[in-house]
Amino acid sequence: MPLGPYPRLKRFSLGEIPSYEVLADDFDRIEDEAQDVGLAFHFAIFCLSVAITLCITLATVPVENWIVKSIFICVILGGFVLGLFFLILALRQRDRLKKMMQKIRDRQIPPELGQKGDAESQELPSESADGSTSGIEEKA
Repeated sequence: MPLGPYPRLKRFSLGEIPSYEVLADDFDRIEDEAQDVGLAFHFAIFCLSVAITLCITLATVPVENWIVKSIFICVILGGFVLGLFFLILALRQRDRLKKMMQKIRDRQIPPELGQKGDAESQELPSESADGSTSGIEEKA
């Protein structure tokens, strides 16, 4: 019988969730790379859409003034050139971001080799603030 107006919630557990240890410098680099990719991609979309729009406009509307027509053509060519430049830049930056993320994944130690059980981790030696060690050496 449901309690109140809310429906019953049925939860399913996840098998496993991989997590990665990432340094603070890596976070900064990821943030910078992601912003650069997004900015370059936005510029590429803007330039290409302006160039295509002006190209369609020039093809459908008769422009008899050669100065206006030459300005349209210059803006179209500039839009295509800048759009392709920013698109290539965004794709290169995206590849750099992928390589950096893969480098973070590759430097992780597999769970079978890196994790210790609770009993093993309790026996590891520790160091106090005064420099003295405690742990296995004191037990012997």
